[in-house]
Amino acid sequence: MVLVESFSGIRGIYDDSLTEQVAARYAYSYLTLLKNKHARTTSGTNYVGKSKNLKIVIGTDTRTSRDILKNAVIEALDCDVIDIGIASTPMTEFAVRHFKADGGIIITASHNEPYWNGFKFLDKDGAVLRPKDMEKVIKSYNKIKALNDENFLSKHIYKNKDSKQITIKKIYKKYNEINNAYTDYILNFLSKGDKNKIEDSRLKVIIDPNGGTGIIAKTILKKLNIKVHGINMKHGIFNRTIEPNESSLFYLSNLVREKNYDFAAGFDCDADRIEIMTSKNLVSGNQLLALIADEILTDAKNKAIVVNDATSSVVKEIAKRHDAMYIETEVGEINIVDKMYELNAPVGGEGSSSGVIIPPSRCRDGILTLVYLLKIIADNKKNINELVKSLPEYYYIKKNIKIDPKKYSKIKKKLINYYKNCKTNVGSLKVNLDDDSFVWFRVSKTESDILRVIVDSPNKKKAEAMMKEALSSIK
Repeated sequence: MVLVESFSGIRGIYDDSLTEQVAARYAYSYLTLLKNKHARTTSGTNYVGKSKNLKIVIGTDTRTSRDILKNAVIEALDCDVIDIGIASTPMTEFAVRHFKADGGIIITASHNEPYWNGFKFLDKDGAVLRPKDMEKVIKSYNKIKALNDENFLSKHIYKNKDSKQITIKKIYKKYNEINNAYTDYILNFLSKGDKNKIEDSRLKVIIDPNGGTGIIAKTILKKLNIKVHGINMKHGIFNRTIEPNESSLFYLSNLVREKNYDFAAGFDCDADRIEIMTSKNLVSGNQLLALIADEILTDAKNKAIVVNDATSSVVKEIAKRHDAMYIETEVGEINIVDKMYELNAPVGGEGSSSGVIIPPSRCRDGILTLVYLLKIIADNKKNINELVKSLPEYYYIKKNIKIDPKKYSKIKKKLINYYKNCKTNVGSLKVNLDDDSFVWFRVSKTESDILRVIVDSPNKKKAEAMMKEALSSIK
């Protein structure tokens, strides 16, 4: 199995393509990038090769390989480390800002299955590295990946160091502090009036973190007087597939009915994704983004929203409702984040990946999305199904097709020839069939042999026909 390397991060199957040796070499390559950046921004001082002024946050999701990989990473880092233990991706990104660190490493494979793991490397603002910097890390790693341990240690980790130059790094364990600080951070998105409305609403919510980092959601919701029923609440015990979707969360629909709860929320392993299940159906990530955008844009001074080009047009319809600027970027969270901050947009997200980005966050945050949804329900005094009915209706269908990655360029050329009016990005191909329907293709950056196909239309039969045609065009 190959190691999947992209600007989104590094992923592989643990003890196959992803080993302790890979972890150490990637950590070293990332630290080298930070040293060089630090040297360029430190006027008149050459800090290349030194990292005494650097500190890095490290957080992990709950996979069994987490501590082995974390130890390998820490061994390779010649700098101070803030170890926050098990933490969601949004919490680790927040921690970089909270501790004023120079960067961070998240040991996670996000929505991939438990036998996978990986790394997300963070910039000093907590966001994942920009593509150019991530490319440098990948290139640096590939230059040293073939070195055996002895050469790697002598030529890189301990290069030109004598006993006087070797410094003892400090490792600060900040588990409790970051849990408390992140909880406060999430609750501070709400005004006192919002909190009172939520507390008075007597909402009842089921949460299913599936043994992942979203377990902290129960603590946060209880502070809002929400009645919470948690299932799969033991770290590292995965009782369903990791990615939350209609198939993996279907059983929650019965549970909502049986227990007479308002809805259920399912997270992926690092809790940047969330899906909502009612007693009747799944509320999709696109619908969640549309609902929250509708709420935020109502009172926003700067009416703008940024999404990826795979997001359903239901979100575009909401932007039109508020006469808001609607910007699409290529898939990739950092593309959205940077465009949001450039435009001072108050909301953004990837409807295709079930998460909303609300500044000052620099990533999708499943728990923040959930809390904002509770605010909307309490404000409007409507249940979630009633709120969804107020949205324009779109039929959004996703399929994952197994392909040989080497053949994608040939497939892409075939698709471009097949469809007219193609708009292509670096990684994706989007075909706007008319003003309100599109078909979209892209090779996954987290699973090397998967081609993702999405269709979106306000007409169900048309959407189904579009998907049938899309799959046929690939063959």
